[in-house]
Amino acid sequence: MPRFATVTALALSLLCIAGCAGVGPVPWRAAMEPQPPMASSSPMYTAVSPSAAASQEVLNAARVCCNALSGLRFAPLDTAGSAFYQVDGKAQAFDFSTGKSLLQAFEIPDDLQRATLTIDAIAGATVFVPTVLILDRNYRVSRAIDSSTFKYTPAGFMEPQRLRGKVYLDRHRGGDLAAEKYLVVFTTDQALRGSTRMMSEAKLYARAQGLEDPRLPDPVAQHAATGVFRMSVGDLETAASTTQYGRQRRGAGRYVAVAPRAATRSSRTARAPARAAARPPMRKETQTMYNRMIQDSVELGDMDRAWRLVQEAERAGSATARQTFLTAVENK
Repeated sequence: MPRFATVTALALSLLCIAGCAGVGPVPWRAAMEPQPPMASSSPMYTAVSPSAAASQEVLNAARVCCNALSGLRFAPLDTAGSAFYQVDGKAQAFDFSTGKSLLQAFEIPDDLQRATLTIDAIAGATVFVPTVLILDRNYRVSRAIDSSTFKYTPAGFMEPQRLRGKVYLDRHRGGDLAAEKYLVVFTTDQALRGSTRMMSEAKLYARAQGLEDPRLPDPVAQHAATGVFRMSVGDLETAASTTQYGRQRRGAGRYVAVAPRAATRSSRTARAPARAAARPPMRKETQTMYNRMIQDSVELGDMDRAWRLVQEAERAGSATARQTFLTAVENK
């Protein structure tokens, strides 16, 4: 290769690295100067908010799209490789049990039977911390991948600062896993109260070049209601275990309240407490039994059964079943 072409290629590579990392390899004097939170015009930064407060304003202004997950608009999941998705003012909003959130929703193609979905939440001044719900064909929550499973990953060659998590699909296992059809990526009120300490670009550059640590403070990404994430589809990794699937299923019920879905069963449900009030009070032993069964069902993530028990108990004269259900959901 001619020397000119070699030098040009090297220069372009350095520019690409700077674009992905936001700051890039710069002299120490320049690195110590304040840098804008979005120094790159790369697509991966276009939805990273300059502040958590600005991001919260976007969320506050968003209108909730629907009362049930079945009302969401699901885009076809891009299985060709990697794609970036923005969570901004144009995204759908939904009231989860864990708080109102902007989201992205996807439909999993039937021919994608076994796969690993790697989700990278891009971090800058802020970061959108994902929680992922997997729904079955009836829009019921099958599994939940909690935000705590997304771990900070420092910037690398052609890679930005990010929080990385993985979703494993294995429909060949049969049962509930075979019926999984939809994917919802959102965040929670609890996640929004946190922040992620990152490694400064200057420190990363020093390590890569074998230079002395510049001892600059590490940046902190505030968790935000808006952001951008990349999702890559690859082969199923062996890390997915039966224990992991079971744990995700047990935690599935805490994110979506059952009550709004049950309310669509007409005013019959709304009148249930009134009819129950006309009945003789339920015996204390029976009421305790119902409350225990409701709590156990919520703990196992079987929200449909828990709500059926609430209705049955109220028809039999229980005055505590509904509050037991609501408390159990809040505490889960």
